Amino acid sequence: MIDESYAKWFGLHTNDVLHLVWCSATTTDVLAAYGISPENTKPMRFQSDDIDMLIGHLGNGTIIMDYDVDYWSRGCLPALAQYGPCLSAAWCDDAPAIVSYYAQGGRVVAFDASFRDWYPDPDLASVEEWIAATPGGREMWDTRWDRAILLTAEALLQAAVDDEWMRSTHIGVTFPE
Repeated sequence: MIDESYAKWFGLHTNDVLHLVWCSATTTDVLAAYGISPENTKPMRFQSDDIDMLIGHLGNGTIIMDYDVDYWSRGCLPALAQYGPCLSAAWCDDAPAIVSYYAQGGRVVAFDASFRDWYPDPDLASVEEWIAATPGGREMWDTRWDRAILLTAEALLQAAVDDEWMRSTHIGVTFPE
């Protein structure tokens, strides 16, 4: 269960991350979906210098931490969802906290976690129904949507980012300038 101390710890460590994706795809599938060339990748640890994206195995899937807003692409999410459910969240103080959830058939919902009635997709009733079915339920989404995102991601991949994951080597991506 995601508690307040974990949410703060995660937030502090991911302060520079602009977009997070938790998906059932493998790292190889992620590279293919994003069209990332192997020459743009190398083994890296979390918070390495000169990194645009970090892709790491987590539980029964993969987490993608995107640091480069110019390359952020929702277009990859349908391709990733062919391997199973896919949760996406903008994690930036300067932008709306857009949450998207994709299943094999495509996007199920997309909404601003702070203001769900601002352009919910496909509609507010669908978003509210999806939220009620998540592990945190409506109450957590109403009061602590950041924790609700993490709880939903943890349930999706059956694992949470921890200190060991942070110290492990993952696939780092740097894009040519």
